[in-house]
Amino acid sequence: MAADILPGLALAFLCGAGGAYGMARWRILVDEPNARSSHSLPTPRGGGVGLVAGTLLAGAFVAGPVAGSIGIAAGAAIAAAAGLADDARAQGAGVKFGAQILATGLAMAGGAVFEVVHVPGIGPVALGPFAVPVTFLWFVGLTNAYNFMDGLDALAGGTGLVAAAFAGLFLAWSGQGELAALAFVLAASCAGFLPFNLPRAHVFMGDVGSQFLGFCFAGLGVLAANAEADGRLFWLVPILLAHFLFDTLATALRRAANGENVLAAHRAHFYQRLQQSGASHGRVAALLAAMATAQGLFVHWLPASVASALLAALGVQLVYAAFVLSRARAQTP
Repeated sequence: MAADILPGLALAFLCGAGGAYGMARWRILVDEPNARSSHSLPTPRGGGVGLVAGTLLAGAFVAGPVAGSIGIAAGAAIAAAAGLADDARAQGAGVKFGAQILATGLAMAGGAVFEVVHVPGIGPVALGPFAVPVTFLWFVGLTNAYNFMDGLDALAGGTGLVAAAFAGLFLAWSGQGELAALAFVLAASCAGFLPFNLPRAHVFMGDVGSQFLGFCFAGLGVLAANAEADGRLFWLVPILLAHFLFDTLATALRRAANGENVLAAHRAHFYQRLQQSGASHGRVAALLAAMATAQGLFVHWLPASVASALLAALGVQLVYAAFVLSRARAQTP
């Protein structure tokens, strides 16, 4: 497989780099800092356009007719287009959510629906009538979670590179060559974009890139879950992106418990609180990339023990949360 996909990986990398460079060079879209921003200078955004183009073009080149992939690609393109529209001019939440519903509908209509999940202590469980709502929540939830976590330089791009690379390695090791190729293409696109987004960023990914990545990871998760009969790979992407999912869910629950509007813009994510406590963009991004790397190692326990992989990923999140909260308390006068 390695030699066959090299041209596709090169295409993905060059598109990711070219799109980031072009948006940085010509400053077509610019993010002006505001009270919620983590940056202080106007910075070009929308750099994820090349990442989107590279993934879609190279994915079609290397993967072949993977069942369900066409619908996912169409949905990811819609999610990216909605994100680009928001990068150009802020759209209402209803517009973005409507686009996500349409994107998810296309992916599900193309066959990307969870069928079986491996429940620790029980084994494979057919989702039956719950398959559609679970799949819908998964696509929409992960698309938004990834978008929410794109708030510091190199965070979304670095996690995308690490998580996709580990997904490709594990899928290749599991005999899922075509799915592995798709994951490696996603990693290559992120690798092309990332140098332009390292602190201090020359360009931001923008919603066009973060919504696209979230949707692609969601689609990869569905395809992986359905690739093996026992449903163990249902947990592949949730473990790889455990830090994004945990931060999003824990923050939403904490804000809801405090009576806050969980849909309102804020800067209360763990990664944001860590940066506010004095950690630089680069250190926060490096820490979360290290967490993604650890989670990538945990997925290799899936064939033997789903519970072990899940508990290890959860343990990392709890230690991380405790660390961030301790730093935040130390900063409180």
